[in-house]
Amino acid sequence: MLTLDREEISAPRYSILNDSIKETFTSIDRFESQAVEEILQMRDKQMYLEAGYTSFKEYCQHELSDWGGFRRINQLLGAKKVIDTVGELGQHIKNERQARPLLRLVNEPEKLREAVAIAVQENSSPSESDFAAAANKVLPRQPRPRIKAPSQEAVVPKSNRVKVTSPSHPRYGDGGSIEADAPNPSQQIVTFADGEKLLVNNDDLTNLSNDVIESFSSERAYPPEYAEAIAALKQQHQQELERLEQELRREQRDFVKSDQNQAIAKNHT
Repeated sequence: MLTLDREEISAPRYSILNDSIKETFTSIDRFESQAVEEILQMRDKQMYLEAGYTSFKEYCQHELSDWGGFRRINQLLGAKKVIDTVGELGQHIKNERQARPLLRLVNEPEKLREAVAIAVQENSSPSESDFAAAANKVLPRQPRPRIKAPSQEAVVPKSNRVKVTSPSHPRYGDGGSIEADAPNPSQQIVTFADGEKLLVNNDDLTNLSNDVIESFSSERAYPPEYAEAIAALKQQHQQELERLEQELRREQRDFVKSDQNQAIAKNHT
């Protein structure tokens, strides 16, 4: 009985399937390039006006939304501009993905051609990452400045000696010291003379040196539009609380009135 080695069986199948996959992707790139030429006709001749669209962008968003809309079309047109700018070297750029890292050089044709030449020299069939590396050699990307998030100032009094001045506090009149950073903008960890440590509200404390602990105030500042939105939400929340309070009072009155009516009816019977 004739038997075939597994590798002899799988190799042809792999080869055929692999070639088919590559041909499919090549066809996609070819048809994508053809679509770009037609898109340019639509844009440059303003043929979209015949359908009632007022702009090329509007046409793309409505008619080509299934294929990425205006954003995707811009990417394809950008790739064509890159390929056209580099001339004969453009044959090495197979699709939009490969052209994408080169787009930032399109306004500097010499550097753009230099980048493509470097990529082709290092790899006869350059990939997207090859073009990106070559572009970075020609024109290194500047690191983005790191934007620090606004941080709250450390809530620490000018003097670490404080006194509890709120009559409602159990340690009223006692003095203590603050030896650690505040856990939040409204409270302090106070160590008293007897060794007890308590979390005390800022409103209950007085700075022994300045009478007022000025640095306890540490509210975050928001942009005007955020501040307005927050104020509107606070007002809406306050109105909702007032509405709930009114409903609660009305229900209480109805409940009392119902009890009274039931008592009157019971007395009559």
